[in-house]
Amino acid sequence: MSLTVNQFSIAFYEKREGTDFSTKWAVMTDKSLDKANSFVEQLHTVYNAKPSKSYAAFSDEKNTAFSHRLTSYLNSEVEFDHVSKDTLQLFQAELEKYEFEETGYLLLIDYEHVATRYFMVGVVNLTEHFSVDSEFGIQRSMHLDLNKIQLAARIDVSKLMHSEQDLKAISFIKGRAGRQVNDFFMDLLGCTETINARAQSKELLSAIDDFMSSESLAPEEKAETREKVFEYCTEQISAGQDADMSQLNNTLSMVTDSEFADFLGQQDYDFDEKVTLDKSTVRKLVKLSGSGGGVSVSFDRILLGDRVNYSPGTDTLTIKGVPTSLKAHLLNEFGLE
Repeated sequence: MSLTVNQFSIAFYEKREGTDFSTKWAVMTDKSLDKANSFVEQLHTVYNAKPSKSYAAFSDEKNTAFSHRLTSYLNSEVEFDHVSKDTLQLFQAELEKYEFEETGYLLLIDYEHVATRYFMVGVVNLTEHFSVDSEFGIQRSMHLDLNKIQLAARIDVSKLMHSEQDLKAISFIKGRAGRQVNDFFMDLLGCTETINARAQSKELLSAIDDFMSSESLAPEEKAETREKVFEYCTEQISAGQDADMSQLNNTLSMVTDSEFADFLGQQDYDFDEKVTLDKSTVRKLVKLSGSGGGVSVSFDRILLGDRVNYSPGTDTLTIKGVPTSLKAHLLNEFGLE
């Protein structure tokens, strides 16, 4: 992976009930940066693969301290360590507004990947793990759990320097941390959400279904087309890229005499040339799933009408050929094994 780390700061923080907020902070030296490359490469990959991300922009209606400090740094007006130290102070001030008990690391990273420069702010928590030493003793230690990172924002420096109001200059993980925690992080950065990837993806899937229905495609053709669209979207998500509507048009128009782009122009849909994708929503192209009332069901969409049938009148789902593992549990439950 072609990645270069320009600057990297890391701060340990701890906030416990009844105790003062405590931190330890350091900016990595040039020698340490060389060792940090593989760490940032993994973080870059994990961030790209996160299923739910959205976009944001700096807002004058929020605390502008971080955005002003960052701009000064990018314009070479202040040193990186000043930005790091000031951001840690902002982090502490914001965290103390909320009743969180937190321990972890605040990361600030200025790095380049291929031809793009990024500035990332992330919060990584600690996870306990065990290892075996040379004497076969069990050793307990802690590690940074990158795979479970839920608070992180990545700023595309080129887009930001071109226009601070660029709707896609700042991306952030919109994960399972909870609304209050996400609000805390957006307040720290002074950002407001500009593009909701989940909503955009849902609208895109609706447009694709409407298009295929208007073309009266056979079930096999619909399934094949959905699979191709899903493969393309998954590749884009893994690469941290948006979907190109012209590419989607080419894929969808291959099975008909009509153009997907023309269909969109005739309907109420309004998409930009680039569409931000949400992984969990895009998965609905090939998977149907749901849960509630103690029941969780998930199956390949292509099976609907074949091995899986739904009757709206009786609200009944019928499965032909119960999965082997589930069947074994059921037979055991009824004492039929």
